[in-house]
Amino acid sequence: MAVWTYNSNDYTARNFAPIPEGDYRVTISDVTEELFNSGNEGFKITLEIPNHKSKLWYYLSLDPREPKKTNQRLGMFFDSFAIQDTDLSHYMNWTGRDGAVRVRHKQYNGEVKAGVAFCLSRIQQQKFIGFNSSNTDQQSMNFNHSGSSCEQQNRFNGFSNHPTAHIEFPEGFSF
Repeated sequence: MAVWTYNSNDYTARNFAPIPEGDYRVTISDVTEELFNSGNEGFKITLEIPNHKSKLWYYLSLDPREPKKTNQRLGMFFDSFAIQDTDLSHYMNWTGRDGAVRVRHKQYNGEVKAGVAFCLSRIQQQKFIGFNSSNTDQQSMNFNHSGSSCEQQNRFNGFSNHPTAHIEFPEGFSF
């Protein structure tokens, strides 16, 4: 039996607000094989957003009844995270990959929950700060601006709720 003396002074009740809707840069922190309630096999993919304490989960179900839809979702996922090895048995190599997702809110048991609506393609990611399509393996954070709003850029980099975030722009840059 475990021995512990609980101290209620160390406990603070927390009310976690869902991650705001929008587009976010994410990193895959864990991937597990799953058997879903539908009977389909697939993957539960844990995603972390820079500067957010909350995590997201992306459920990639492999539905043999809908091969085109399944291949479309796989293609969007592989494209978003620049995964070139599409052999699903190598899923452990996905951990640490950077990509982007669109977050939408859903009602679940009377509560608003944030969920992944879909993965953003590499082309869609180009409009945000930090995207470097020529360096997919190293995932560098070079500056790239193509006219998107600062709010979108900051949210994409995980700074949406951090007004004190500091972003340095290249010399001579202007909006």
